[in-house]
Amino acid sequence: MASNDTLSHAKSPVNRNVKHVVLGDLLFQTWYQSIYPEDLVSKDTNRLYVCRWCFRYSCDTNSYARHTQVCHHRTTPPGAKVYDHGGYSVWEVDGECHKLYAQNLSLFAKLFLDHKSVFFDVVSFLYYLLVFTDPKDSSYHILGFFSKEKLSWDANNLACILIFPPYQHKQLGKLLMGVSYKLSGWERDIGLIGGPEKPLSEMGSKSYSRFWEERIARYILRQESEAMGTKDSSQQKQKNPKGARKRHPHEIITVQDIGLATGMLTEDVITALKGMGVVEPTTPSKRRKSQQTSGENGPDDSEMVIIHKSNVLDWAKAHNVALQDPVRAEGFLGKLAPNSSKECTPSPNEKEDGDGPDDE
Repeated sequence: MASNDTLSHAKSPVNRNVKHVVLGDLLFQTWYQSIYPEDLVSKDTNRLYVCRWCFRYSCDTNSYARHTQVCHHRTTPPGAKVYDHGGYSVWEVDGECHKLYAQNLSLFAKLFLDHKSVFFDVVSFLYYLLVFTDPKDSSYHILGFFSKEKLSWDANNLACILIFPPYQHKQLGKLLMGVSYKLSGWERDIGLIGGPEKPLSEMGSKSYSRFWEERIARYILRQESEAMGTKDSSQQKQKNPKGARKRHPHEIITVQDIGLATGMLTEDVITALKGMGVVEPTTPSKRRKSQQTSGENGPDDSEMVIIHKSNVLDWAKAHNVALQDPVRAEGFLGKLAPNSSKECTPSPNEKEDGDGPDDE
């Protein structure tokens, strides 16, 4: 199983067998050791040329140039488009249908992921490509991807995620994370609540913690916004008496409730709430009050939290969190049934033998 790794900062490369990579017209430094076949990529390769459409690789500039002129994916990525909004789209690629493509993508990703372990056994994974289409000439650029097991016993909605180094620090990782949660949300009718594969890397933990915090903040702020909308008329009639102190609104809620509403695991909800610093400990009297309103089968004390919504609002303002989710519901092109039967028809170049670069 692939280790999860969300990277947003380059690390000091150690023992790299490939020093630099050319992706399309971009040249940048690699971060980690990869496992390209030694008979095709030597242990001391200064520059590796990688096709920006299909990730085929070559150490020879002429071979690389010839391939880019005839690449089967010049006009469109493989697979099916599942999301499209604001110039950004996400394409689902089945590792079984496009085995060579998935293998080459995984080998390229290893140059920037420390713990990625799946390279050739890709048939049990789905890959979701983040694509930007240039409105000037309709050309497309693959900015990153995440992978997901077709069948995860731990209900993981993501196995590995990477935004390619030239495109980092643009909030694109959050877009892919949001898509992964949307996809797992469609699976919740069979009882699945998703989360990334763990353990997370150091950078992965930081990235996901921020994503979870913003996700919870949006959920609570939307609740507050809807509640305020229904109470506006009654509040106009009831004015606070002079000298009365305005009380900060708060709500007793369980982390399980937040998890069910946001599609997050309980442990991830707890991590986010602690990071936000918006939780107050519950007193015995407040626990009893909550249990009385919830009935005899009230929530466990360990899952009960008190959240002051004013603190959440302050946190959201301090961190510039918009109420609108970066992943727009109208951008999805249809629900994906994880167990639906799909006709797997490899593209012409997927039928070629071998795992190496483009053969002339």
